[in-house]
Amino acid sequence: MIKSNWMWAFLLLIGLASIMSNAAAVVAIGCTPILQEQVAPGDTIDLKGPDVPASQQALGINWVYSWTVKNAAGEEVATFDTQSISFTVPTTDYAENYYFEMLVTAREASTCINQACMTFPIVTPGECSIDTDADNQICITDSEEYEYNTGDTPKQVNQRWWVFKQSEVPENLEYNGNADSKIGDGSSINIAWNGIAAESGTYVILTGYFGKKSPYALQGSCEKQVVIVDVPLNTITVT
Repeated sequence: MIKSNWMWAFLLLIGLASIMSNAAAVVAIGCTPILQEQVAPGDTIDLKGPDVPASQQALGINWVYSWTVKNAAGEEVATFDTQSISFTVPTTDYAENYYFEMLVTAREASTCINQACMTFPIVTPGECSIDTDADNQICITDSEEYEYNTGDTPKQVNQRWWVFKQSEVPENLEYNGNADSKIGDGSSINIAWNGIAAESGTYVILTGYFGKKSPYALQGSCEKQVVIVDVPLNTITVT
């Protein structure tokens, strides 16, 4: 009887060792990150893990999610335990890229683990400048449409345009601010000054690059001044 008990104990240890070995093998799955499109500093990266399929739900299975975020140096900067996550890239002192790793475990069968990972490069849109064939002085009655452009908008940002009187240029440019002065989105706009300028004076065409998601962090801006000239008087004075 004693020999039989030892035999069962030995077989049990082998079984436990096998389970632990299999679990370790699953957790240690190598993950080659998928390179994603560029993200601007200050923007938000939103990710979601997989839904539990109906076939697994019918078995009473639930999944547990574990996320790890690391910077380019491999340092852990954030962790999450929810299916969906949001990570806001710092506006300053940001890494050149961020690595996201997700582990999904079956709560009722902890040796069932899967893994996925991806990397997001963090890139500023760079400086912009406004080009045009229009003159810098334009008559207030001029109905011709003039194009102003910066070249292609960098893929990781949105671009928006405004026109302000020189004295009304805001101190802080906001993506959803100054709606009355907004004149367009994208890499170029067309302006007919007789429909924009209510009076003569110096006007400022202003365009900015912004993160694609709230809080729409400003990435940079550039401007161009245009002088709107009034129509000369037509009075004749007899002297």
